[in-house]
Amino acid sequence: MATTTFSGPVVSTNGFVLESSTAAIVGDVDAAVNTQFKVAGKMVVDLTTGLIYVATGSAAADNWVVSDASTAVTPA
Repeated sequence: MATTTFSGPVVSTNGFVLESSTAAIVGDVDAAVNTQFKVAGKMVVDLTTGLIYVATGSAAADNWVVSDASTAVTPA
């Protein structure tokens, strides 16, 4: 995965696109969303509910915090 270092504000004229997923997939420790390129702060969106999940760490079993603060999902 490529990375870029910069300073200053981030401006996007086309918006930001998040990876889509579902609560069931986020909760599956063997799912690609948990085993490939997971880093603390990674966000995915559930297009059914509109909720955004934010990873708390890079390990496959690290929690995902739900954007409405209702709960956290721990992959199992």
